[in-house]
Amino acid sequence: MKRIIILGIIGLLCLPGCFATREEMATLKEDMAGLQEQVGGVQQGMNKSTSKIKIGQADIGARMDALELSQQAVEAKIDESNNKIDKVSLRLDNLESSLLSRLKALEDRTAAEVAVSSEKIYQTAYIDHTKGNFDLAIMGFRQYLEKYPAGVLADSSQYWIGECLFSQDKYDQSIEEFKKVISGFPQSIKVPPAKLKIALAMALTDRKKEALKLLDEIITQYPDSAEAKAAAEKKKDLQTPKKQEKAKVQEKEKAKEQE
Repeated sequence: MKRIIILGIIGLLCLPGCFATREEMATLKEDMAGLQEQVGGVQQGMNKSTSKIKIGQADIGARMDALELSQQAVEAKIDESNNKIDKVSLRLDNLESSLLSRLKALEDRTAAEVAVSSEKIYQTAYIDHTKGNFDLAIMGFRQYLEKYPAGVLADSSQYWIGECLFSQDKYDQSIEEFKKVISGFPQSIKVPPAKLKIALAMALTDRKKEALKLLDEIITQYPDSAEAKAAAEKKKDLQTPKKQEKAKVQEKEKAKEQE
């Protein structure tokens, strides 16, 4: 670029008709020197800028490489963590499955033991009842109810407590126990016989009106049952004056026959 400028100036000096004085030539030389100096400064600045740009590009490239390496390291750690999580999850699933299996086996064994134990208590109490050991039978049936209030034989246990008391001529107490069958186990098959025994106990304690009302209820609610038939017969006896006294004497024997 310097050469082009110098040549241009020289060409101007050599044009036909152009005559420069010494002073003009000196001034021109000074201008050329200044111009060269300026061009040199510009060139130097451009070289420095180019150098800085190259350095900046190299630095950016190095940083990009570092970031890429860092990203790869992070991704590697994430993959490693995911693998560990998968292994832990698998172990937890296996552990849960094992625990559930053991728990199921324990529940089954416990249920079987409870069934055997509860049935044994009930059967022992029932045998005591059949042998006339009413107090022992009552204790056994109450023990069953305390341990297994929702057991399959809970309604029967409650019913036989009433039967034991009835057999001991404890009619008022038996009525209360039979009422517990009705209130505690309203869907039980023991409800109809419990109502019948309440009516019989009322008849034996001079509560004729209450007994007749309950007998009518049994006949209406359970028309095809054995209890309805027995209720109809008892109602007939209570409504025949001549048989009332005899009915009281025979009532206990009839009750025992129905057990």
